[in-house]
Amino acid sequence: MGRHLLAQVSTSLKIAVLGCGYVGAEFARQARAAGHEVLGIVRSVDSRDRLRAEGISAEAFDIQAGDWALLPKYFDAVVYAASTGGGGPEAYSLAYDVGVKRALAWARDVGARYFIFTSSTGVYRQDDGGKVDESSLVGGAPTADAILGGEQAVLASGFAKARVLRFGGLYGPGRHHLVDQLRRGDNVIGGRVDHFINYLHRDDAASSILAAIIGGPVGARVYNVGDGNPVTKEALAKWIATRLGQASPVFDSAAPAGPRVAKGGRTQPNRIVLTERIRAELPWNPVFPDVFAGLSELF
Repeated sequence: MGRHLLAQVSTSLKIAVLGCGYVGAEFARQARAAGHEVLGIVRSVDSRDRLRAEGISAEAFDIQAGDWALLPKYFDAVVYAASTGGGGPEAYSLAYDVGVKRALAWARDVGARYFIFTSSTGVYRQDDGGKVDESSLVGGAPTADAILGGEQAVLASGFAKARVLRFGGLYGPGRHHLVDQLRRGDNVIGGRVDHFINYLHRDDAASSILAAIIGGPVGARVYNVGDGNPVTKEALAKWIATRLGQASPVFDSAAPAGPRVAKGGRTQPNRIVLTERIRAELPWNPVFPDVFAGLSELF
């Protein structure tokens, strides 16, 4: 399994994580457990202090306006896992296009050999239930194009290993909306429910980052990262209801959808994202083979 493979790496690396949040903090935990030195770089003093309370070295820094020269020097790898924190195309452009390019320049200055950008399968444009891989068409929406600006900069950066990890739909501790909704007795599931969702547990997303640093070919590579077993929202909601001992949910397309769909102002797409490349090239496999396994611990 991915997390266990990481423990076998003998060479200690010094790694900076720009955006040490939901996935980045878990990556820091796993990397430290595997013997690597990690610095988490976060927006706020509160986030910095929470990481430090866990024993993770951390600094508060504004990627957009901060003086990069004030950050520590000399890293083997830089992981860019910053998010928009909400907002529309302008926020996406700042976080994923402008921010990535600033981080690339800093990574060169501090001598990094590896640069990892945590991107999203949201860059794909397909919505017909078909299969997509790393060579499929991307872009076409303002948010997707902003993310692709960062991707293209990374792939052209010339680092010994320049990796773009396109994460599927993240879930895990503290992030399981459907379970929470049905537990509180709200059994009306809104929005689109017949589409396939390509899930990825937070812990597996984190383990893929170090696998991308330590494994695979030299040069620039793009990897889709997911458990490889997409499910429909309808099937997942029915499974959760059964585990909770409830009747089957009511599905109403006119009712409000989940918070992330509402926040982004767009409909969830219907596609199956293939993940064969990362499994073939990197020392990584998901610990949680599907979303049912990943959510089982909640019951």
